[in-house]
Amino acid sequence: MGGSTMYHFVANGIYRFCEWVTRLAYLNLLWGLFTLCGLVVFGIGPSTVAMYSVSRQWLLGNTDIRIFSSFFAAFKQEFRKANLLGFILLGLAAIFYVDFKIIESMNEETSVMAIILLSLLLVFTVLLLFVFPVYVHYDIPLVSTFKYAFLIGFSKPFHTLGLVAGGIGAIFVSLLHVTVIIFFSGSLFAVITTAFALKAFQSISSQTGNQEARQ
Repeated sequence: MGGSTMYHFVANGIYRFCEWVTRLAYLNLLWGLFTLCGLVVFGIGPSTVAMYSVSRQWLLGNTDIRIFSSFFAAFKQEFRKANLLGFILLGLAAIFYVDFKIIESMNEETSVMAIILLSLLLVFTVLLLFVFPVYVHYDIPLVSTFKYAFLIGFSKPFHTLGLVAGGIGAIFVSLLHVTVIIFFSGSLFAVITTAFALKAFQSISSQTGNQEARQ
């Protein structure tokens, strides 16, 4: 009896593992495909929002959703707003890149400017990590999405550190082999970071009674 129980436990564990591997691979392929369909520039924002939307549904226990239907519905519904979000983030990233290049090329003392820019980059990084989980979790305007991402990121430092560590871990795993990059890079990062973000959202909800979360 004990051996049979152990067998079923192991078999169930293997099945669940394979099921999650398949889900993540499929979601990652959808993310890449829809990004390309939008010629990258017009696809990366909506496809990333759709990927985070599916990840959130899974983590809330809705693992039986139809992945393609859920992904496409989010992609279509959020296309304009998600593109605006993507353009803002890409614009901010471009500004940081140019600023760092300017500082790098300057000969005079730039330590103060570098410290200021690094501080702003830290804020942007926290914002970037939380903005997509916030976007798909709360039914709020885009301006409020940035506000929430900033406030939650810095008001919940332990959750933020966990999210950063999880994100770094996901990136490290993705870089182990090109196959992992192709099939799991985006979806693995989205699921792990969303898991930590949801913990922060639940903590805030229990403290404030915030009821703005999507269904």
